[in-house]
Amino acid sequence: MNSLCKAAGLSALALGLAACGATDDTQNAAVPQNYHDITTNLQGTVFNAVTGARVDADVLLVQGSDYRNAKQNSAYPGDYFFADIPTSTNGNVTFRMEASADGFQPVVSTVTFNVNTANLQDREVWSLGNFYLYPLGSTAPDMTVTVTYNGERIEGATVMLQPNTASNVLTADATAIIAPTDGFQGALSATSDADGNAVFDGDTLVLGGRYAVQVLPMVYEDTQLALATPTSVTVGTSAIIQTVALADIVPGTTDGLYVVSASNEDSNAINSNGTLIIHLSRPVSIVNESLASASLTNDTTAALDTNSQGSDVTATVSTDGLTLTLSPNFSTNPQAFNGSNSGTADNGLTITYSDLFVRLTDSDDTTLIEVFDSVNGLVNSDGNVVDDTVQITLEF
Repeated sequence: MNSLCKAAGLSALALGLAACGATDDTQNAAVPQNYHDITTNLQGTVFNAVTGARVDADVLLVQGSDYRNAKQNSAYPGDYFFADIPTSTNGNVTFRMEASADGFQPVVSTVTFNVNTANLQDREVWSLGNFYLYPLGSTAPDMTVTVTYNGERIEGATVMLQPNTASNVLTADATAIIAPTDGFQGALSATSDADGNAVFDGDTLVLGGRYAVQVLPMVYEDTQLALATPTSVTVGTSAIIQTVALADIVPGTTDGLYVVSASNEDSNAINSNGTLIIHLSRPVSIVNESLASASLTNDTTAALDTNSQGSDVTATVSTDGLTLTLSPNFSTNPQAFNGSNSGTADNGLTITYSDLFVRLTDSDDTTLIEVFDSVNGLVNSDGNVVDDTVQITLEF
């Protein structure tokens, strides 16, 4: 009897434990997130970047929608203080800070407030950060940027001096710097005159200031120009006259003259009369049509007229100067293969043109341009020299 009661008791205990286990499965065992409330107190001084003298400046911390002005002490010009700045243990708290004063280039910087909590940590962090302002026009010379294209000075170019404030060069001794961040300063602008010169007054520049010289893209004498690589200068140590050369940003480098299309672009096409038609981006004139010449390859029957110079080719240009046409003058016409004339048919006959010279008609540039030159000839839209060969008959 006692054995039966003892067994019943153990069964009841087992059922009770099972019921408790089922209840535990529904509980949330996650560990609560551990947050901190560490803040930073920031203090520092604003200095003249050239002389090292204190500057009575306004210092601003942009903290979300709060624009906080620094606490300052008139007895210590340049000193500033911010209390209770939110601080991160994971590098994800960044704010904008600005220091500005009349007669100086403002410093705008992105500042990250971060602490290491690997060890015991104070609830308040004390940090030091100094600003160095660059005075405008303080012995800064005028800066002249001369804009050229193919050696010619360009009028009407918009020249920009884009401040690279993060690369400004300090003269004063410095420590604990809150460095400026690029991208917060507007560019200075000037337009080149008839001599190609864009002049920037030294009163608008900062001594030791680093600037990128840029030129906005422009059209000059129907040529699209741009400055491929900006030039960087430091006011006070770089030459006060900077020359920048614009370049074509259309195919080729011949004053914007390039081949828009040509009749022989399809390498599989057959042109039984051997004519080559070239459409150009700018109007040209032909220089001495009689210089143009041609030669045949794989000629069995076909022959060109060679009675006099230029008699083998007729070279013409359209009224608007935008289309060149080259036509062969045959003394004996080509013969295509008809299935039974293999002995006389021209097998894969081609004609290759050469010695065609042109000049631009809408420009003062009198440069002589050889259309089919393998190095300096006209190029098509993909930058390759225009093909000088036309296929007249098929191979058999």
